[in-house]
Amino acid sequence: MAKNKWSRIAATLSIGALALTGLSACSKGDSGGSSSGEADSESITFMVLGASQDANAYLTDTAIPKFKEETGVDVVLQSSDWGSAFQKITTAAASKQMADVVVLGSIWTAPLAEKNALLPLDEYVANWSGKDAVFPAMMEDGKWEDTQYSIPFGADLRAPIYRKDLLEQAGVDPAKLPTTWDELRAVAQKVKDANICDSPIWWGIDKSIGLQQGFAQLMLQNGADYWTSDGKANFNDKPGKEALEFLISTFDDGLSDYNLVYSGNGPRPVVAGQSAIGLGGMADFSNADENAPDVKEQLIVGPPIAGPSVSEGSVAAWINKLAISKDSKNPDAAFTFIEFLLKPENLTDFDRVYGQLPVREDMQQEEWLGEAGKALMEVAKSAQSQPPHPGMMQFGKEINQLLEPAVRGTVGVDDTLKSIDEKLDSFKG
Repeated sequence: MAKNKWSRIAATLSIGALALTGLSACSKGDSGGSSSGEADSESITFMVLGASQDANAYLTDTAIPKFKEETGVDVVLQSSDWGSAFQKITTAAASKQMADVVVLGSIWTAPLAEKNALLPLDEYVANWSGKDAVFPAMMEDGKWEDTQYSIPFGADLRAPIYRKDLLEQAGVDPAKLPTTWDELRAVAQKVKDANICDSPIWWGIDKSIGLQQGFAQLMLQNGADYWTSDGKANFNDKPGKEALEFLISTFDDGLSDYNLVYSGNGPRPVVAGQSAIGLGGMADFSNADENAPDVKEQLIVGPPIAGPSVSEGSVAAWINKLAISKDSKNPDAAFTFIEFLLKPENLTDFDRVYGQLPVREDMQQEEWLGEAGKALMEVAKSAQSQPPHPGMMQFGKEINQLLEPAVRGTVGVDDTLKSIDEKLDSFKG
């Protein structure tokens, strides 16, 4: 795989098939034009976000012509960078000019569904046998209030990533990697005692919301619920407390260093050897490709890790999805296009050029994934994502800011989690 493909996964966050249903000439003619005003009755519009030149070329030169040949429906491609895309989509939805099919970031479904911008897809999904090939938890990630609003197409799986050479120097057997927090702590302690790196564990601290994402992974590993059954924030519950206590303890005990902040340029801490353990994904392997190719063979994917409140470990997933505009005048064609892209022979190229891991269970051994991608796909069944909520676009930054004094020891666990709960409960949309 070409360099930089996988690195786009990390920048996002923070993303099953069946034979085409086909469209009759009558259905296309009766449906009118696309809501975007840029397509006629035999066209739909497709908004892609953060796509590379390779991704746009694949869609323009291969996927879209193939789709038109099979269905007679043309696809008008639109594109945007990630940074401005959410605002563009919400503005377009308000003026009923949203593209028929849109790429959504990992936590965008609930905010847009709450704004009544997305078409409910339950009836389409009920008749789509391809849903059974998609990892069930990833399909669930496209729901809001028990309604399917989006379909996953690519994932960023965040699993434990280790530096094999550093573990060996510390006397740790790379064939016996941690599956619990206690085991993770024991490995980190051995690395610390060997005095071979600055920060045995790197929790993803950067100039954005990396700390919040690291904490989120601990929450998911420990089975924590973000919300109670009546919608109240639930971070101050036992699993959440255990997650924050464990996180803080690694800083207190010198197993992690809150001064190790990744700037976004150059080698990431695990690649640079500043840390031996991280909760990354393909971005680490891509970063090694770009900055330290000899280190790549030293990066290994560990098994899912379980906190004390659960019996089985898990990895985290940031999942990109496809959705249909509520105002699309050709929703049948739009969903047929989604079906088309989710067919294995199309999704393999779409995910490859988009720099993502597949969401289908039957694509775990695709050659283009390479050893690292295949290793991550082996733990994909355990993947969990942050629970949907209309305020998730704002919550990451808010939680990150509240966590910073906690890991520096200036605010206690209970006060931090109470503040997080109060901040999230004050969200008004």
